[in-house]
Amino acid sequence: MDLSVFHEIQTIDVSTAGVRRAYDETIEQVVLADELGYRAAWFVEHHFLPGYCFCPAPELVLTYIASKTKRIRLGHGIVQLPFRINHPLRVAERIAVLDILSNGRVEFGGGRVTIGSELEAFGVDPADTRQQWEEALHMLPKMWTQESFKWESELISVPPRSVIPKPVQQPHPPMWVACSQPSTIEFAGRNGLGVLGLGIDVNNAAEYVRVYRDALKDAKAVGAFVNDRFAILVTALCCDTDQEAIDLQAPSVRFLGEQLAEMHRPWLMGSAPPSYEYFTNFIAQSGESLKHASLADLVKGSCVGSADTCREMLQALADAGIDETMLFMQLYQTPHDAIMRSLRLIAAEVQPRLKPRNSPA
Repeated sequence: MDLSVFHEIQTIDVSTAGVRRAYDETIEQVVLADELGYRAAWFVEHHFLPGYCFCPAPELVLTYIASKTKRIRLGHGIVQLPFRINHPLRVAERIAVLDILSNGRVEFGGGRVTIGSELEAFGVDPADTRQQWEEALHMLPKMWTQESFKWESELISVPPRSVIPKPVQQPHPPMWVACSQPSTIEFAGRNGLGVLGLGIDVNNAAEYVRVYRDALKDAKAVGAFVNDRFAILVTALCCDTDQEAIDLQAPSVRFLGEQLAEMHRPWLMGSAPPSYEYFTNFIAQSGESLKHASLADLVKGSCVGSADTCREMLQALADAGIDETMLFMQLYQTPHDAIMRSLRLIAAEVQPRLKPRNSPA
């Protein structure tokens, strides 16, 4: 199982100096991850969420990281695909340029946006996001591979154009989608897309992998090839002892839960759009469970603890059929030096001791 790092550029210090420090520390962490052999660095796209994260332009962050690293894959996960936020033509161009500048290291992830305030700011109707997301996923590989591209549908019209430049990776970069519910995982499998699993824990990972593998059997890839990898997001921090890791990471996990609840409050207090009910209910249930949880309970089931604890948890995910775990370490109050030590500990004492999965995926 591959290990990657995941960043939202979060900080408890929302001053200009604090945000700049968060960027500087994030770059240092990814450069170290590259040196240590982590597979990829994944970055989200979010807008207008000052209490949550500061990553509205991940393509710029990844371009800068490309110039500072040599091997690590660059995961743009996710690009927000509603047309008013990112027109498909602009997505195709930016991803291709990033692939050129990184010498073919891009991993492309697409999603439809789960936060109402972001959609509202760009004038996007939540009822339109699923259709636009699906259509963009079908359009992009054609833009990357066809000499002349045109498109006509009820949603969008594109006259014949040569979308240039083309990516370095041929026929195009691997394609992924963000998945937080079974129906989206099935969609990923049927369309030959990799899964970026959010809100999936070790207890249900094997079942979600089964759903995905079953759907893959009849895959009709939206792109030129099937990306059959299942990645999962996991909160992480590896320290000398379990207690040290809990003390350092659990307070940020609690704050993260509070911020997620606050961002989704309008839908939690009102009526969530039908296609968002599953995710909104998940946020509501998670928020309730966090209110009275101890620090240890906050990180239960996460990759937070000693090297032995982290290895045991990651081995369980490998045995469940997970192909890649995205380690989420850079949270609000988590010290930069602790994250750097964690990266080294996992690379030296955890990943080398992971065994091939014990049962077929």
